[in-house]
Amino acid sequence: MVAARGQRSTPYSMMNSECPIPLRRTLSYPGDDDRVIRVQNMRFKVNANILRAGSSAFKNIFKSQDSPVVLSGHTAAQFRAFLWAVYAHPLPTAKTLDIPRLCSIAEVSFKYGFDSLKRWSMDGIRTKVNAPNTPLRTAPSETFVRLIRLALLYRDADLSRSIQSKWLTRIHWHDLPPVPAILIADAYDLRHLLCHAYYVHLVDVSALIADGKRLMDDSLLSPTQTLHVFCGYHSLSALWRQLQETPPTFSAHPQCTSHARCQVVWAARWALETGRSWAFAPVDVLCRLLFMERHLEMDELVKSCMTEGCRREALDAIARKRGEVSDNLQHHFDL
Repeated sequence: MVAARGQRSTPYSMMNSECPIPLRRTLSYPGDDDRVIRVQNMRFKVNANILRAGSSAFKNIFKSQDSPVVLSGHTAAQFRAFLWAVYAHPLPTAKTLDIPRLCSIAEVSFKYGFDSLKRWSMDGIRTKVNAPNTPLRTAPSETFVRLIRLALLYRDADLSRSIQSKWLTRIHWHDLPPVPAILIADAYDLRHLLCHAYYVHLVDVSALIADGKRLMDDSLLSPTQTLHVFCGYHSLSALWRQLQETPPTFSAHPQCTSHARCQVVWAARWALETGRSWAFAPVDVLCRLLFMERHLEMDELVKSCMTEGCRREALDAIARKRGEVSDNLQHHFDL
């Protein structure tokens, strides 16, 4: 079939298996060995020699199956993206492709051991993920789930950490729901992602728990996962009550000559400010501590009645406590 004017002839063709439209002819290559591959309800007419050259898996597939070859484990859309990359010469730079297409190519390339496309697609994904204007700033949860699975599939720990960090940033900003992160992190034992996703979810549902109401997303979580949420509720609530009564301790600055006075002033202002952090959920210890640090840093009485060295030590103690809570969330959720 000759391509119409202004249209490029395609190197492979597709048709719905339920529609008896003849398959379009592939591009001609020396020694062509055209085969039909069926994926879901789509059929693709491909040049078997090109697929054999890039993958030993396809060599075995074409030996063991007559046309049409039936493939599974991926969608027709994924396989179409893969074939596009197989026949693209030269391959474009990764920045011209979106992440979903790169994911499809990487997924199918891994399945069939197409090494050249594995390297190219994963290099493109790394570039996209780590770019200053990364598309992950606006990507949906489904994209993060897909990328996490790919990073684990390719055993790329650095990529996995980068994806998790960007995902958690958006989850903590309540730009994305935490439940999808809980599900994928629990499935693959991604402890840091799991703890912080549980934390944000708990903040979202803590008022319901306090009122004894049914959790909005408990149908998505397993009974065990829901139990972890309740563990976090009781543990973090108790932690905040403890912090209200006892501020983080700080050491006397070497140049301080009246540390006892500094401690009295700090305890008094701490008690006052903890009563003002009511805008945050009682279990939101991280935000409450950040609130305390920022407000006490600007507190004029603290500035005038404490030595500068002790004031800095006290503020640093809040920051350390916040880091300690963040790093040990797994204990609060009994993970």
